[in-house]
Amino acid sequence: MKAFQASILFSSALLLCACQSNSFKVNGSAEALADGDTLFVTTDMESGTPSDTILVKDGKFQYAGETDSLQLCMIYSAARNEINAPFFLEAGNISVTLSETPGASRVGGTQANNEWQRLNDSVMVIGKEINRIAEHIYGNTVSQEEQQRGMSKIEQLNKRFAGVVADAIKRNIDNEFGYFLLTYYPEDVIDDNMRSNLIKQLPDAMRQRPAIKLMQKHLEAAANTSEGAVITDFTQPSLDGTPLSIMDEIRRNKITVIDFWASWCGPCRQEMPMMTAMYDKYKDKGLGIVGISLDNDGDAWQQATQQLGIKWPQMSDLKGWDNAAAQLFNISSIPHTVVIDQNGKILRRGLRGTQLEQFVDSQLQ
Repeated sequence: MKAFQASILFSSALLLCACQSNSFKVNGSAEALADGDTLFVTTDMESGTPSDTILVKDGKFQYAGETDSLQLCMIYSAARNEINAPFFLEAGNISVTLSETPGASRVGGTQANNEWQRLNDSVMVIGKEINRIAEHIYGNTVSQEEQQRGMSKIEQLNKRFAGVVADAIKRNIDNEFGYFLLTYYPEDVIDDNMRSNLIKQLPDAMRQRPAIKLMQKHLEAAANTSEGAVITDFTQPSLDGTPLSIMDEIRRNKITVIDFWASWCGPCRQEMPMMTAMYDKYKDKGLGIVGISLDNDGDAWQQATQQLGIKWPQMSDLKGWDNAAAQLFNISSIPHTVVIDQNGKILRRGLRGTQLEQFVDSQLQ
């Protein structure tokens, strides 16, 4: 599973066009650091490789330069990585307050940084609640019913998170920060319908950018596997290496759940007892399940199916996230389910836990 990150910090740096080249100045405070302590600035949000070094004096620091783009950066302590803050380089006076309490650092002073802080304030609350529930249901021995209740709560919180992000984009749809958010978040935060509607609201000049053109092409392709679409047949090797046709399996059942998962995916493994119970309950009423594994290691895939007691057909080309079926369905996080009728029509996508079982039950009455 691609984990929810409330702070939304780590991603490859994005450069967005600005109207003109202007100077910026960062005025910061870091009361937890001593005189002479070093701060690093990085624009590489994946590796954290420093691009500049700043010294702290009297609990303060400054950083200045020129920028002709809106650029996501990170400033962090060389000695204490927990002291950090993501911020945007843009023209103007930027304020950064570094705290030793995780998530408590603050930024502001310019439009993008003010909006960034506003967004993070909102999602941090949601993220803390998600983490609290996840730690309880995954870190303790709880009943299947309690686990399902927790997963349903997490799903509702993720919807709240998506709504907060969408609202932030709408508020900033005519500026570079809104464009950044629209191109930053994946499908599991901004669904395809929302993204299409937001693209239509962009200024014309932004809609002509290559990234948006590519996004629109992706959305057109995604429509082929959206709810209501009819899938085309595809074949991948089963556990014993023999080719398995997805439509052959689908035609055998009244409805079929395609379950995208992997042996290395903790939440996928956590959900398997629920999936097994649902399969046992409804298989004689017309339910089928087909697992599509995003594994690279065939032995790990085999071992996991045995350990988890998976009883339904499995298929995988062992290409991980590049699995051809995952690419076809635009899978960006797992577990992910697709419910399909006997004719190959996609009925629902993304259901999990209690919601999935309730939908299956409604279809097999």
